[in-house]
Amino acid sequence: MNGAVAVLALCGSLLLWGASACGPDAASQPTASTHLAAPSASGATRNPTDPAVEAQGPRPDLLLVVIDTLRADHLSTYGYPRPTSPQIDALGARGVVCTDATSQSSWTLPSMASLLTGRRMFENARRLPRDTPSLAERLAAAGYETAAFVGNPNLTRTGGFARGFDHFITRDDTGGTTWDAPDLEAAVNDWLAQHPPGDQPRFVYLHLLDPHWPYEPAQELTLSGRPRLRDDTLEAWMEQVRESEHLQRNFDRDRRSILKDIDAYDHEIAVTDAAFGRLLSALGTRDQLVVLASDHGEGLWDHAHHQKVVAADLEREGRSLDDATLRDLFFRDHSYHMFEELISTPLVLAGPGLPSGLRVDVPVENIDIAPTLLRAAGLPDDPTLEGRALQDVAAGRGVAAPFVYAHAKEATAVRRTRDGTKFIFPTSTGDHFGMPMMLFDLPSDRHERRNLAFKDRQLSRDERARLVALLKQRERAAKAFDLFDGEDSEAIDDGVRAAMAELGYVGAGFDDEGEGDDER
Repeated sequence: MNGAVAVLALCGSLLLWGASACGPDAASQPTASTHLAAPSASGATRNPTDPAVEAQGPRPDLLLVVIDTLRADHLSTYGYPRPTSPQIDALGARGVVCTDATSQSSWTLPSMASLLTGRRMFENARRLPRDTPSLAERLAAAGYETAAFVGNPNLTRTGGFARGFDHFITRDDTGGTTWDAPDLEAAVNDWLAQHPPGDQPRFVYLHLLDPHWPYEPAQELTLSGRPRLRDDTLEAWMEQVRESEHLQRNFDRDRRSILKDIDAYDHEIAVTDAAFGRLLSALGTRDQLVVLASDHGEGLWDHAHHQKVVAADLEREGRSLDDATLRDLFFRDHSYHMFEELISTPLVLAGPGLPSGLRVDVPVENIDIAPTLLRAAGLPDDPTLEGRALQDVAAGRGVAAPFVYAHAKEATAVRRTRDGTKFIFPTSTGDHFGMPMMLFDLPSDRHERRNLAFKDRQLSRDERARLVALLKQRERAAKAFDLFDGEDSEAIDDGVRAAMAELGYVGAGFDDEGEGDDER
């Protein structure tokens, strides 16, 4: 499948799409840019006397905690039967739990570029675009002291992620630490000892990496219960096993091996949760708004992987599909796909102006985080941002956006919020992998097992035009990613490459020419 012609050949088989938000500008970035006086980290000066940023009385400290690779459905407060997250649960009990939150991508860089700007960063996703003000820049210009402690090596200074931060601390700044949660916690405590709170309000951003592969908990921790395997996942495994005597012979071994890794993933979450609780106590000595989120989820062998990728991985190991295991055939990772386990993420917030013990089922997105923090800082709402302040949602004033979007190099996902219809269409990279176009009815198929894209339904001329508009967005996004990857590949230094190799990124797949793709 390639381009609008091939997809339009299938239009008659798609379920009906009929909202004006599907137009060509529905997911595009605003053309207007707001340039703010940047803080010392970006080489400019503050402008706290600007009337737009004058304080209206005492302003709260702001704490943004991003836990990398965290599935919402593996947290206790989201229904997981194991007590993986008592500290996050406690935050939700005194604040707001968003039960239907979506990250803007299934991998870190475009997701964080979107979260930290309040805009869908389909372009320049490996860095913050230079002409787009970041959350930290806006807050610094408003008089906030800003600090970031970042455990993910993808989020670099050269990528622009340090812009707006007075202090941007990574493992390289602390002798190779800020990698596991206890190390990052120690770095924060050292910084607090040297920088006690002053008169300025503070914005602190913590990015903890622990749940990311490899699943190797940094501390011993007793976690009751057993890892849960979804019923639909087991059914998908059995369907695959029935077709192969080799898989049948090795099924119990494979199942135990996968459950052992899921158990380790749960322990990673529990270790991170405990560190989060301690960090919250250390940083929460003043009035503070706390937002906890994740950049993306994780595939835990729930869906089959692209066979072309599986075959290539096996070939590199001198193996073939004939001796593939369940671990090989099913997907453990992020990016590559747009299933809910990869983009349905936790979003929990608590602090001034928010109710306690509220669970909100209105669909929200990570691009809503920046407007929420800016409003808490006393700044006026910015109409150029694509997110909306979650204070309105918590107060019952927020309605769902017509569509929720997520994008990766392989595919774009669009969910229509009024009926839960979710459309996944591959980019040229997804086409290369053999990814099919997919349509799911989430209310009746929340784990995305029944692809409705080939059901026989006729589209009207207007609905067909709207699909063409979506296809244009698909091609625009794919081209933007490819162009950016080519432009800035040399900006990734050897240290970052080594750190990414440690996480399993190098040689993870293909680019459009079929070569190894270095980043996920």
